Amino acid sequence: MADNFFLGSFSPQGFKSDFSKVIDTEGYFTYILKGGAGTGKSLLMKKVGKFFEDSDEVSYYYCSSDPASLDGVVINNAKIVIVDGTSPHVFDPVYPGVRQKIINLGDCWDDKKLEDSTDEIILIAKEHKKLMDRTKRYVKALSSIFNDTYVVADEAVLTDKLKGFITRLTKKIAPKRTGNFGKVLNKQLSAITPSGYLTQVETFKEYEVYLLMDNFFAGSDHLLRELAGSLASHGKDVWVSLSNMFDTPVYEHLIVPDLKTAFISSNPLTGLALEGVKPINIQRFYDKHVISQRKYRLKLNKTACADLTAESSKTMKLALEAHNALESFYIKAMDFSKVDIITQTIIKKSKRGDLSE
Repeated sequence: MADNFFLGSFSPQGFKSDFSKVIDTEGYFTYILKGGAGTGKSLLMKKVGKFFEDSDEVSYYYCSSDPASLDGVVINNAKIVIVDGTSPHVFDPVYPGVRQKIINLGDCWDDKKLEDSTDEIILIAKEHKKLMDRTKRYVKALSSIFNDTYVVADEAVLTDKLKGFITRLTKKIAPKRTGNFGKVLNKQLSAITPSGYLTQVETFKEYEVYLLMDNFFAGSDHLLRELAGSLASHGKDVWVSLSNMFDTPVYEHLIVPDLKTAFISSNPLTGLALEGVKPINIQRFYDKHVISQRKYRLKLNKTACADLTAESSKTMKLALEAHNALESFYIKAMDFSKVDIITQTIIKKSKRGDLSE
């Protein structure tokens, strides 16, 4: 059994991730992988995750800069975390040896082979950084426009009507209170990537899905924010996915794993069109008069955001190509038989529970 998420995503401030909260979870042991591009970090995590899929609940955390590559894997029942601890998501041990351990895959490469390609590696690495910095500027520009749309829409939200709907919805899907308060956990389902703004739809493929149709973000944000608190007060654990494309993170999706129910936003960013879902028209929770007064401004924002989103993804794709070129040097210098030994050692220790040895 497996769930798919992103480890984090681009924001106006650069890469943003809440994965440190997973590492800090009581009782979990984390292997932090260090090493350059192409050292086999993703493959190691895929092999470990695959080994435990039939016997445990596995969560895969993908890289938003390269959605085919893993940045982290969590073996939930065994309480094992393996994460890429290199830039831009740098993680270091807080309790070395007893709660976290560094695995340096740089020990598996031939320094001489890398030294022979020093100039090329530095040149490509600098180009990659330039492209990622450009992506950050595009996302910052996008954020300004998205924020403007949100502000306009927020003024038009029919709060009382929306709250009444949330109360009825909560009673429908979680009619009984358990007496306990559920946990609200951040789980990144959507992110800007080289292939556009993607959502990990496999995670809720077998869920009952409510699709929130919202052109302006604010209504669905209010609904999901209130619904998360309401369901938690009924004793249900909820996973919330925040969009980091705004100055202040906006609620974009919500999953209730215990109920196998998901609330997924279809907006100008996600563009999701899913089959077999229950649509909720969020537009009915906006004051039509207020929206009409600002329709030209909102239309202009939508067009600009579509162009900037496309350009952001295009730049990320160029950065990924540079990253892949960088990987080629490290792949040639690696002894992957040593990485395989490390992989099998992690699996064996995880099965036995002697993690700090």
